[in-house]
Amino acid sequence: MMVISLLITAIMILFSHTIADFLGFSDSAHYVTWFAWILALDAFTTLVYARFRLESKPYRFLIYRVANVLFTIFFVLFFLEFLPRVMPGVQAEINAYTGIFNDLDYVFLSNLLASLLVFLAMIPEMLKMKMAINKTLLTKVLKYSWPLVIIIVAGNINQNIAVPLQQFLIEGDVETRKAISGIYSAGAKLAILLNLFTTAFNYAAEPFFFNQAAKDKQYEMNGVIAKAFTIFSALVILGTYFYIDLVLLLIGSSYRGGVVVVPVLLLSYLFLGLYYNVSIWYKLADKTIYGAYIAVGGVVVTLVTSIILIPISGMMGSAWASLACFLFMAVSGYLQGQRYFPIAYPIRDIIKYCLITALLLAASWLVRMQVENLTFRLMINSLILVGFTAYILIFERAFIGRYIKKY
Repeated sequence: MMVISLLITAIMILFSHTIADFLGFSDSAHYVTWFAWILALDAFTTLVYARFRLESKPYRFLIYRVANVLFTIFFVLFFLEFLPRVMPGVQAEINAYTGIFNDLDYVFLSNLLASLLVFLAMIPEMLKMKMAINKTLLTKVLKYSWPLVIIIVAGNINQNIAVPLQQFLIEGDVETRKAISGIYSAGAKLAILLNLFTTAFNYAAEPFFFNQAAKDKQYEMNGVIAKAFTIFSALVILGTYFYIDLVLLLIGSSYRGGVVVVPVLLLSYLFLGLYYNVSIWYKLADKTIYGAYIAVGGVVVTLVTSIILIPISGMMGSAWASLACFLFMAVSGYLQGQRYFPIAYPIRDIIKYCLITALLLAASWLVRMQVENLTFRLMINSLILVGFTAYILIFERAFIGRYIKKY
Protein backbone atom coordinates (compact mmCIF):
# COMPACT_ATOMS: atom_id res chain seq x y z
CA MET A 1 0.00 0.00 0.00
CA MET A 2 2.86 2.36 0.78
CA VAL A 3 4.39 1.81 -2.65
CA ILE A 4 1.06 2.41 -4.39
CA SER A 5 0.39 5.52 -2.29
CA LEU A 6 3.80 6.98 -3.08
CA LEU A 7 3.35 6.20 -6.78
CA ILE A 8 -0.07 7.90 -6.93
CA THR A 9 1.27 10.87 -4.95
CA ALA A 10 4.21 11.26 -7.33
CA ILE A 11 1.92 11.12 -10.39
CA MET A 12 -0.47 13.72 -8.92
CA ILE A 13 2.41 16.07 -8.06
CA LEU A 14 4.17 15.68 -11.43
CA PHE A 15 0.96 16.23 -13.39
CA SER A 16 -0.69 18.67 -10.98
CA HIS A 17 -1.05 21.39 -13.65
CA THR A 18 -2.52 18.95 -16.16
CA ILE A 19 -4.99 17.62 -13.60
CA ALA A 20 -5.94 21.16 -12.52
CA ASP A 21 -6.52 22.17 -16.17
CA PHE A 22 -8.72 19.11 -16.73
CA LEU A 23 -10.82 19.95 -13.64
CA GLY A 24 -11.18 23.58 -14.71
CA PHE A 25 -8.95 25.03 -11.97
CA SER A 26 -5.96 26.07 -14.04
CA ASP A 27 -4.83 28.67 -11.51
CA SER A 28 -5.05 26.29 -8.53
CA ALA A 29 -2.63 23.47 -9.33
CA HIS A 30 -1.28 23.72 -5.79
CA TYR A 31 -4.58 22.22 -4.58
CA VAL A 32 -3.76 19.01 -6.44
CA THR A 33 -0.32 18.90 -4.83
CA TRP A 34 -1.71 19.47 -1.36
CA PHE A 35 -4.43 16.86 -1.81
CA ALA A 36 -1.82 14.39 -3.05
CA TRP A 37 0.21 14.82 0.12
CA ILE A 38 -2.91 14.58 2.29
CA LEU A 39 -3.85 11.29 0.60
CA ALA A 40 -0.31 9.96 1.01
CA LEU A 41 -0.07 10.89 4.70
CA ASP A 42 -3.51 9.49 5.43
CA ALA A 43 -2.66 6.27 3.57
CA PHE A 44 0.42 5.75 5.74
CA THR A 45 -1.49 6.41 8.96
CA THR A 46 -4.24 4.03 7.81
CA LEU A 47 -1.83 1.15 8.40
CA VAL A 48 -1.50 2.17 12.04
CA TYR A 49 -5.25 2.65 12.39
CA ALA A 50 -5.74 -0.85 10.97
CA ARG A 51 -3.33 -2.24 13.54
CA PHE A 52 -5.20 -0.47 16.36
CA ARG A 53 -8.47 -1.99 15.12
CA LEU A 54 -6.97 -5.46 14.79
CA GLU A 55 -5.45 -5.31 18.26
CA SER A 56 -8.69 -3.91 19.77
CA LYS A 57 -7.16 -0.62 20.91
CA PRO A 58 -10.12 1.73 20.42
CA TYR A 59 -8.81 4.48 22.70
CA ARG A 60 -5.55 4.91 20.79
CA PHE A 61 -7.53 4.81 17.55
CA LEU A 62 -9.86 7.49 18.90
CA ILE A 63 -7.06 9.71 20.23
CA TYR A 64 -5.38 10.01 16.84
CA ARG A 65 -8.66 10.46 14.98
CA VAL A 66 -9.80 13.21 17.33
CA ALA A 67 -6.33 14.79 17.23
CA ASN A 68 -6.62 15.11 13.45
CA VAL A 69 -9.92 16.97 13.81
CA LEU A 70 -8.62 19.20 16.61
CA PHE A 71 -5.44 20.07 14.70
CA THR A 72 -7.52 21.00 11.66
CA ILE A 73 -9.81 23.24 13.72
CA PHE A 74 -6.82 24.82 15.47
CA PHE A 75 -5.05 25.74 12.23
CA VAL A 76 -8.24 27.06 10.62
CA LEU A 77 -8.87 29.33 13.60
CA PHE A 78 -5.19 30.29 13.75
CA PHE A 79 -4.96 31.32 10.09
CA LEU A 80 -8.43 32.80 9.63
CA GLU A 81 -9.20 34.31 13.04
CA PHE A 82 -6.10 34.77 15.22
CA LEU A 83 -3.50 36.04 12.75
CA PRO A 84 -5.74 38.58 10.92
CA ARG A 85 -6.87 40.11 14.20
CA VAL A 86 -3.80 39.83 16.44
CA MET A 87 -0.80 39.58 14.09
CA PRO A 88 -1.81 40.91 10.65
CA GLY A 89 1.83 41.67 9.80
CA VAL A 90 2.83 38.04 10.33
CA GLN A 91 -0.02 36.85 8.11
CA ALA A 92 1.03 39.28 5.40
CA GLU A 93 4.52 37.78 5.49
CA ILE A 94 3.07 34.25 5.32
CA ASN A 95 0.89 35.26 2.37
CA ALA A 96 3.88 36.73 0.53
CA TYR A 97 6.05 33.69 1.23
CA THR A 98 3.46 31.02 0.34
CA GLY A 99 1.50 32.86 -2.33
CA ILE A 100 -1.76 32.27 -0.45
CA PHE A 101 -4.29 35.06 -0.80
CA ASN A 102 -7.71 33.54 -0.03
CA ASP A 103 -9.34 31.86 2.94
CA LEU A 104 -10.10 28.60 1.12
CA ASP A 105 -6.37 27.97 0.68
CA TYR A 106 -5.89 28.16 4.42
CA VAL A 107 -8.67 25.63 5.00
CA PHE A 108 -6.94 23.12 2.72
CA LEU A 109 -3.55 23.97 4.20
CA SER A 110 -4.95 23.33 7.68
CA ASN A 111 -6.03 19.84 6.59
CA LEU A 112 -2.55 19.18 5.21
CA LEU A 113 -0.82 20.36 8.38
CA ALA A 114 -3.16 18.29 10.56
CA SER A 115 -2.43 15.16 8.52
CA LEU A 116 1.30 15.89 8.74
CA LEU A 117 1.24 16.28 12.54
CA VAL A 118 -0.71 13.05 13.01
CA PHE A 119 1.72 11.26 10.69
CA LEU A 120 4.70 12.54 12.68
CA ALA A 121 3.05 11.52 15.94
CA MET A 122 2.53 8.02 14.55
CA ILE A 123 6.16 7.45 13.50
CA PRO A 124 6.97 5.60 16.77
CA GLU A 125 4.01 3.30 16.07
CA MET A 126 5.23 2.73 12.52
CA LEU A 127 8.74 1.86 13.70
CA LYS A 128 7.24 -1.03 15.68
CA MET A 129 5.85 -2.52 12.49
CA LYS A 130 8.00 -4.90 10.49
CA MET A 131 8.00 -4.04 6.79
CA ALA A 132 8.38 -7.03 4.49
CA ILE A 133 6.83 -8.34 1.28
CA ASN A 134 5.33 -11.80 1.41
CA LYS A 135 4.59 -12.65 -2.23
CA THR A 136 2.21 -15.49 -1.38
CA LEU A 137 0.30 -13.37 1.09
CA LEU A 138 0.36 -10.37 -1.27
CA THR A 139 -1.45 -12.36 -3.95
CA LYS A 140 -4.14 -13.39 -1.45
CA VAL A 141 -4.48 -9.85 -0.14
CA LEU A 142 -4.88 -8.38 -3.63
CA LYS A 143 -7.47 -10.99 -4.55
CA TYR A 144 -9.32 -10.28 -1.32
CA SER A 145 -9.06 -6.51 -1.39
CA TRP A 146 -9.59 -5.35 -4.97
CA PRO A 147 -13.40 -5.72 -4.72
CA LEU A 148 -13.22 -3.59 -1.57
CA VAL A 149 -11.99 -0.71 -3.73
CA ILE A 150 -15.18 -1.00 -5.78
CA ILE A 151 -17.20 -1.13 -2.56
CA ILE A 152 -15.59 2.06 -1.24
CA VAL A 153 -16.05 3.93 -4.52
CA ALA A 154 -19.67 2.78 -4.79
CA GLY A 155 -20.28 3.73 -1.17
CA ASN A 156 -19.00 7.25 -1.78
CA ILE A 157 -21.24 7.55 -4.83
CA ASN A 158 -24.28 6.39 -2.88
CA GLN A 159 -23.66 8.86 -0.05
CA ASN A 160 -22.54 11.90 -2.07
CA ILE A 161 -24.30 11.77 -5.44
CA ALA A 162 -27.53 13.44 -4.29
CA VAL A 163 -26.50 17.07 -4.74
CA PRO A 164 -24.80 16.60 -8.17
CA LEU A 165 -27.88 14.75 -9.43
CA GLN A 166 -30.13 17.51 -8.17
CA GLN A 167 -28.15 20.00 -10.26
CA PHE A 168 -29.09 18.05 -13.39
CA LEU A 169 -32.56 16.72 -12.60
CA ILE A 170 -34.36 19.53 -10.77
CA GLU A 171 -36.20 21.95 -13.04
CA GLY A 172 -35.41 25.64 -12.92
CA ASP A 173 -32.43 27.91 -13.38
CA VAL A 174 -28.99 27.39 -11.88
CA GLU A 175 -29.69 29.53 -8.82
CA THR A 176 -32.90 27.65 -8.06
CA ARG A 177 -31.15 24.30 -8.25
CA LYS A 178 -28.32 25.55 -6.03
CA ALA A 179 -30.80 26.86 -3.47
CA ILE A 180 -32.64 23.52 -3.31
CA SER A 181 -29.37 21.61 -3.04
CA GLY A 182 -28.27 23.90 -0.21
CA ILE A 183 -31.51 23.26 1.68
CA TYR A 184 -31.11 19.50 1.14
CA SER A 185 -27.52 19.61 2.37
CA ALA A 186 -28.62 21.43 5.51
CA GLY A 187 -31.26 18.77 6.14
CA ALA A 188 -28.73 15.99 5.54
CA LYS A 189 -26.43 17.53 8.16
CA LEU A 190 -29.28 17.37 10.68
CA ALA A 191 -29.33 13.59 10.18
CA ILE A 192 -25.57 13.23 10.32
CA LEU A 193 -25.46 12.08 13.97
CA LEU A 194 -26.74 8.62 13.07
CA ASN A 195 -24.49 8.49 10.00
CA LEU A 196 -21.48 9.22 12.19
CA PHE A 197 -22.59 6.52 14.61
CA THR A 198 -22.95 3.91 11.84
CA THR A 199 -19.51 4.84 10.46
CA ALA A 200 -17.94 4.56 13.91
CA PHE A 201 -19.76 1.27 14.43
CA ASN A 202 -18.33 -0.10 11.19
CA TYR A 203 -14.80 0.87 12.22
CA ALA A 204 -15.15 -0.83 15.60
CA ALA A 205 -17.28 -3.83 14.62
CA GLU A 206 -15.21 -5.32 11.78
CA PRO A 207 -12.10 -6.25 13.79
CA PHE A 208 -14.34 -7.44 16.61
CA PHE A 209 -16.24 -9.74 14.25
CA PHE A 210 -13.00 -11.15 12.86
CA ASN A 211 -11.58 -11.79 16.33
CA GLN A 212 -14.86 -13.24 17.54
CA ALA A 213 -15.10 -15.56 14.53
CA ALA A 214 -12.14 -17.58 15.84
CA LYS A 215 -13.89 -18.14 19.17
CA ASP A 216 -17.57 -18.40 18.23
CA LYS A 217 -18.21 -20.73 15.29
CA GLN A 218 -21.96 -20.25 15.70
CA TYR A 219 -21.53 -16.49 15.28
CA GLU A 220 -24.06 -15.85 18.03
CA MET A 221 -22.57 -12.47 18.84
CA ASN A 222 -23.22 -11.21 15.31
CA GLY A 223 -26.95 -11.58 15.84
CA VAL A 224 -26.77 -10.02 19.29
CA ILE A 225 -24.91 -6.98 17.99
CA ALA A 226 -27.30 -6.58 15.05
CA LYS A 227 -30.30 -6.47 17.39
CA ALA A 228 -28.56 -4.18 19.89
CA PHE A 229 -27.53 -1.87 17.04
CA THR A 230 -31.11 -1.71 15.78
CA ILE A 231 -32.53 -0.86 19.19
CA PHE A 232 -29.90 1.78 19.95
CA SER A 233 -30.22 3.31 16.47
CA ALA A 234 -33.99 3.49 16.91
CA LEU A 235 -33.50 5.53 20.09
CA VAL A 236 -30.99 7.82 18.35
CA ILE A 237 -33.31 8.29 15.37
CA LEU A 238 -36.34 9.15 17.48
CA GLY A 239 -34.35 11.36 19.84
CA THR A 240 -32.89 13.25 16.87
CA TYR A 241 -36.18 13.86 15.09
CA PHE A 242 -38.36 14.40 18.16
CA TYR A 243 -36.21 17.33 19.32
CA ILE A 244 -35.07 18.61 15.96
CA ASP A 245 -37.02 21.85 16.43
CA LEU A 246 -34.47 22.86 19.05
CA VAL A 247 -31.65 22.30 16.57
CA LEU A 248 -33.48 24.27 13.88
CA LEU A 249 -33.25 27.36 16.06
CA LEU A 250 -29.47 27.30 15.49
CA ILE A 251 -29.59 27.41 11.67
CA GLY A 252 -30.83 30.02 9.25
CA SER A 253 -34.56 30.13 8.58
CA SER A 254 -33.99 29.80 4.83
CA TYR A 255 -32.44 26.36 5.37
CA ARG A 256 -35.03 24.94 7.77
CA GLY A 257 -37.07 23.52 4.91
CA GLY A 258 -34.52 20.72 4.72
CA VAL A 259 -36.07 19.17 7.82
CA VAL A 260 -38.52 17.30 5.56
CA VAL A 261 -35.75 14.95 4.39
CA VAL A 262 -34.49 14.17 7.90
CA PRO A 263 -36.80 11.26 8.89
CA VAL A 264 -36.24 9.47 5.57
CA LEU A 265 -32.46 9.94 5.76
CA LEU A 266 -32.41 8.75 9.37
CA LEU A 267 -34.15 5.54 8.32
CA SER A 268 -31.74 5.14 5.41
CA TYR A 269 -28.76 5.38 7.79
CA LEU A 270 -30.39 2.74 9.99
CA PHE A 271 -30.41 0.35 7.04
CA LEU A 272 -26.86 1.33 6.17
CA GLY A 273 -25.80 0.29 9.67
CA LEU A 274 -27.73 -2.96 9.35
CA TYR A 275 -25.97 -3.57 6.05
CA TYR A 276 -22.63 -3.25 7.85
CA ASN A 277 -23.92 -5.84 10.32
CA VAL A 278 -25.33 -8.47 7.99
CA SER A 279 -22.73 -8.10 5.22
CA ILE A 280 -19.71 -9.02 7.34
CA TRP A 281 -20.12 -12.57 6.01
CA TYR A 282 -18.46 -11.85 2.66
CA LYS A 283 -15.31 -10.71 4.47
CA LEU A 284 -15.32 -13.66 6.83
CA ALA A 285 -15.86 -16.06 3.91
CA ASP A 286 -13.30 -14.37 1.61
CA LYS A 287 -16.05 -13.63 -0.92
CA THR A 288 -15.57 -9.88 -1.18
CA ILE A 289 -16.63 -9.94 -4.84
CA TYR A 290 -20.22 -10.37 -3.62
CA GLY A 291 -19.84 -7.18 -1.60
CA ALA A 292 -18.83 -5.42 -4.82
CA TYR A 293 -21.91 -6.80 -6.59
CA ILE A 294 -24.18 -5.50 -3.82
CA ALA A 295 -22.46 -2.08 -3.74
CA VAL A 296 -22.75 -1.64 -7.51
CA GLY A 297 -26.39 -2.75 -7.27
CA GLY A 298 -26.85 -0.01 -4.68
CA VAL A 299 -25.45 2.57 -7.12
CA VAL A 300 -27.89 1.38 -9.79
CA VAL A 301 -30.81 1.68 -7.33
CA THR A 302 -29.65 5.18 -6.32
CA LEU A 303 -29.36 6.38 -9.91
CA VAL A 304 -32.61 4.86 -11.17
CA THR A 305 -34.64 6.02 -8.16
CA SER A 306 -33.12 9.50 -8.32
CA ILE A 307 -33.79 9.86 -12.05
CA ILE A 308 -37.42 8.88 -11.50
CA LEU A 309 -38.18 10.78 -8.29
CA ILE A 310 -36.06 13.95 -8.26
CA PRO A 311 -37.85 15.57 -11.23
CA ILE A 312 -41.16 14.77 -9.51
CA SER A 313 -40.48 15.49 -5.85
CA GLY A 314 -37.26 17.51 -5.83
CA MET A 315 -34.91 16.98 -2.92
CA MET A 316 -37.26 14.43 -1.34
CA GLY A 317 -36.45 12.24 -4.34
CA SER A 318 -32.83 12.14 -3.18
CA ALA A 319 -33.90 11.14 0.33
CA TRP A 320 -36.12 8.33 -0.96
CA ALA A 321 -33.31 7.20 -3.29
CA SER A 322 -30.96 6.97 -0.31
CA LEU A 323 -33.51 4.91 1.62
CA ALA A 324 -34.16 2.61 -1.36
CA CYS A 325 -30.42 2.10 -1.89
CA PHE A 326 -29.53 1.18 1.68
CA LEU A 327 -32.67 -0.93 2.14
CA PHE A 328 -31.75 -2.85 -1.01
CA MET A 329 -28.17 -3.33 0.21
CA ALA A 330 -29.25 -4.50 3.69
CA VAL A 331 -31.75 -7.00 2.30
CA SER A 332 -29.36 -8.21 -0.40
CA GLY A 333 -26.51 -8.55 2.09
CA TYR A 334 -28.68 -10.59 4.43
CA LEU A 335 -30.15 -12.87 1.73
CA GLN A 336 -26.81 -13.54 0.04
CA GLY A 337 -25.24 -14.17 3.43
CA GLN A 338 -27.86 -16.77 4.29
CA ARG A 339 -27.06 -18.49 1.02
CA TYR A 340 -23.27 -18.55 1.19
CA PHE A 341 -22.40 -18.05 4.87
CA PRO A 342 -25.45 -18.56 7.12
CA ILE A 343 -25.49 -16.57 10.37
CA ALA A 344 -28.49 -16.64 12.66
CA TYR A 345 -29.86 -13.12 13.06
CA PRO A 346 -32.96 -12.26 15.13
CA ILE A 347 -34.51 -11.02 11.92
CA ARG A 348 -38.06 -10.75 13.29
CA ASP A 349 -36.95 -8.52 16.13
CA ILE A 350 -34.87 -6.39 13.76
CA ILE A 351 -37.82 -5.94 11.36
CA LYS A 352 -40.12 -5.21 14.31
CA TYR A 353 -37.97 -2.38 15.61
CA CYS A 354 -37.47 -0.97 12.12
CA LEU A 355 -41.22 -0.86 11.60
CA ILE A 356 -41.87 0.64 15.06
CA THR A 357 -39.26 3.32 14.36
CA ALA A 358 -40.83 4.17 10.99
CA LEU A 359 -44.32 4.35 12.54
CA LEU A 360 -43.20 6.57 15.41
CA LEU A 361 -41.40 8.86 12.97
CA ALA A 362 -44.61 9.11 10.96
CA ALA A 363 -46.56 9.86 14.15
CA SER A 364 -44.11 12.60 15.10
CA TRP A 365 -44.34 14.03 11.59
CA LEU A 366 -48.14 14.20 11.92
CA VAL A 367 -47.77 15.89 15.29
CA ARG A 368 -45.42 18.37 13.63
CA MET A 369 -48.00 19.11 10.93
CA GLN A 370 -50.97 19.44 13.29
CA VAL A 371 -49.53 21.02 16.47
CA GLU A 372 -48.12 24.52 16.09
CA ASN A 373 -47.17 25.10 19.72
CA LEU A 374 -43.53 24.04 20.10
CA THR A 375 -43.73 23.28 23.83
CA PHE A 376 -46.80 21.08 23.41
CA ARG A 377 -45.19 19.33 20.45
CA LEU A 378 -42.05 18.56 22.44
CA MET A 379 -44.17 17.23 25.32
CA ILE A 380 -46.00 14.82 23.01
CA ASN A 381 -42.73 13.64 21.45
CA SER A 382 -41.20 13.17 24.90
CA LEU A 383 -44.11 11.00 25.99
CA ILE A 384 -43.72 8.87 22.84
CA LEU A 385 -39.99 8.48 23.45
CA VAL A 386 -40.47 7.59 27.12
CA GLY A 387 -43.11 5.04 26.14
CA PHE A 388 -40.82 3.46 23.55
CA THR A 389 -37.93 3.34 26.00
CA ALA A 390 -40.18 1.71 28.61
CA TYR A 391 -41.27 -0.85 26.01
CA ILE A 392 -37.62 -1.76 25.37
CA LEU A 393 -36.76 -2.01 29.06
CA ILE A 394 -39.79 -4.20 29.78
CA PHE A 395 -39.83 -6.54 26.78
CA GLU A 396 -36.06 -6.73 26.26
CA ARG A 397 -35.02 -7.00 29.90
CA ALA A 398 -34.08 -10.67 29.49
CA PHE A 399 -32.01 -9.87 26.37
CA ILE A 400 -30.31 -6.91 28.04
CA GLY A 401 -29.67 -8.71 31.31
CA ARG A 402 -28.33 -11.85 29.65
CA TYR A 403 -25.73 -10.19 27.49
CA ILE A 404 -24.67 -7.50 29.95
CA LYS A 405 -23.73 -10.32 32.34
CA LYS A 406 -22.19 -12.47 29.64
CA TYR A 407 -20.15 -9.79 27.85
